[in-house]
Parts: sequence; C-alpha cells; structure tokens
Amino acid sequence: MADRVPEPEADLVRACAEGDRAAWVRFVDRYGSLVAALARRMLRHRTGRAGDADVDEVCGAVFLALLQGDRRLLRRYRPEFRVSTYLGVITRTEVGRWLRAPAGRARSLDTGDRGASLEDTRAEEPSAALERGERADALHALRDALAELPPRDRLLLTLRYVDGLDYGQIAEALRVHRESVGPWLSRAKQRLARRVPHLNSWL
Repeated sequence: MADRVPEPEADLVRACAEGDRAAWVRFVDRYGSLVAALARRMLRHRTGRAGDADVDEVCGAVFLALLQGDRRLLRRYRPEFRVSTYLGVITRTEVGRWLRAPAGRARSLDTGDRGASLEDTRAEEPSAALERGERADALHALRDALAELPPRDRLLLTLRYVDGLDYGQIAEALRVHRESVGPWLSRAKQRLARRVPHLNSWL
C-alpha cells in the first residue's frame, strides 16, 4: 500500500478555521507533540524546570487560544508562514501568561525565574531592586504589546530579538526573500514602538 500523502498544513489550518471538527482532531494529533516540546523548552529556559503538569497546562492554553474568538488565530494564519513557527509564537505568549498568573509566579519563584534567590533579593540595594522591578515591568509591557501586533510582526520580532536569528535564517523560516526581511522588520519595530515608546531603544 502506498504511503499516505501528508495533508498540506495550510489546508488543515483552513479546515480548522472553518470549524471542521475532524480536521481539528487531525491538527491536534499532528502538532500536539510539537507544542508540548516547545512549551517544555520555553518553561525550562524561563524557570529551570518543566514538569509534565505545567507543560500540559501551557499546551491546553495554546490550543484553547486557537479556538477562542471564533477561531480568530486560526483564521489569521497565513500560508507563507510555517505552522510550526506560528505555533511557536503562540506558545511563547501562553508561557508568558502562565508565568504572570499567580500559580505560575509561585512556581517560578521556586526555580529562580526572577534571576535572584529570596536571600539575594533581601540583600540587594534598593536601587538595584527598583531597577530589576522596572526591567521586569518593561518585559511584561513588551510581551503584551507583541500580542497586539499582526501575526507577521510578532513572528519577525520574535525570531530576530528573542530567538536571535539573522536575516537569512528568518527568510528561510518564513519562506520569503532575504531582501524582504529588513523592510518588514523595520515596519514591525515602528508599530511596536508606537505601542511601547519607551522600549524603542531596546531594538
């Protein structure tokens, strides 16, 4: 028997966006392990550990986000992006929300996610503590602003400034010409700066 030809990912996403339940089952089956691997890697990077329960919680949030708002995120997917790249951005957003939630914050404190132990926090100078708090607030503002940008802008900024990819690698990930990356990235930074002006210097 001939091997079954994999369903084109853009067709699968389109069917899910239209409410096809069978397609959604295939989508979760196809990308569930990818989302779990992404969530585990991101949680481990941010907190130093990634328990199965925490990974499952983030995965559930990712798939729920795809269905919310009449499947808005599925409808906004553009075929020129890899689904894996698109899911990576959504997973990163949900990991950030998980960490900002009370339960997530409690877990992250246990693993040093704030970058200092409780003893270090008590011993540091007030000015250092203030600077650290302002930096954390700025990062939260940046993540919130990124969530409001169009999908392509989020992808570009995440790939460049979070994942550290160069223009050639970004072009390969998004399946575009390398010459397109610079102008697109510049416009994405401008739109981000309009939402968070005091973070413009970061980029």
